Amino acid sequence: MTPKGLHHVSAITANITDNHKFYTDVLGLRLVKKTVNQDDTSMYHLFYADYEGHPGTDITFFEITGAPKYQPGSNGISRTYFRVPSEEALKFFKTRFEEKNIHHEEITEEFGKTVLKFEDHEKQRLALMVDQQGPKHPNIHPEIPEVHALTSIGAVELSIQYLKPMVQFFELLGGVSDHPYKNEDTAVEMKFGDDSLYLIEKRTSQLEKEGYGSVHHLSLRVADEAALLNIKEKVDHEKWLNSGIVDRYYFKALYITTVGGITVELSTEGPGFDIDEPIDALGEKLSLPPAIEEQRDFIEMYLTPIN
Repeated sequence: MTPKGLHHVSAITANITDNHKFYTDVLGLRLVKKTVNQDDTSMYHLFYADYEGHPGTDITFFEITGAPKYQPGSNGISRTYFRVPSEEALKFFKTRFEEKNIHHEEITEEFGKTVLKFEDHEKQRLALMVDQQGPKHPNIHPEIPEVHALTSIGAVELSIQYLKPMVQFFELLGGVSDHPYKNEDTAVEMKFGDDSLYLIEKRTSQLEKEGYGSVHHLSLRVADEAALLNIKEKVDHEKWLNSGIVDRYYFKALYITTVGGITVELSTEGPGFDIDEPIDALGEKLSLPPAIEEQRDFIEMYLTPIN
């Protein structure tokens, strides 16, 4: 039971207010779930996605107030690529970034895709890629024409010291590459469905240190818990350290510690974000899974209101 593609990317912010403004007002994504980190309810966990919050469209953020700035290096998740439908969309966002003084590079080619790399206000490494695959239910923003809107996450880049064991890990999960791995390779594109993982070998002693602006983990999506259990059996057999099945209410998850300490999650497609609020009201209130609902008054006391 191979993962069907990407599910989400989870990153770290030190300022949830500025974070919310960037991802909704600048990129035009929708806040589809306003909740908390279930392992530490003192911090927000926000999910930004397409209008309906489809799996494969969302980037999520944990707010860690006082977190240090990340230090780039090897053994880290080094860039998240959002899909846009055309080169005209890239040009639209390039102009938009210039108007809003957002750092960006020039439009270029990478892994056969036309891309525009840029950073958010905390140096989170991002990119737009021209690709018409994936879900196509973009959020509608008054300043962004629907024909240019972000549709989903198309790829995630990982920088690793030693490429071969990471290729082997993703092959274990069912990932495929256009070309068999060769020892001289320094970059490999692994495919899960229509989505990609760009594995870049970065032989350096400088290892990435987590902080605001970095990605905590990436998640691949599977159909259901049966698929999740099947993958757990595979990684258990190969002795990969993992969390066991964790119920996150909106989906069930398996967290695996992989090469270089990078965390890769597998998440089910359902039940979905509309399990506790209707589609047209996603993200408008603080949503808490039943297991922590009784703590609502205490939790809300420590959170900065987000409109």
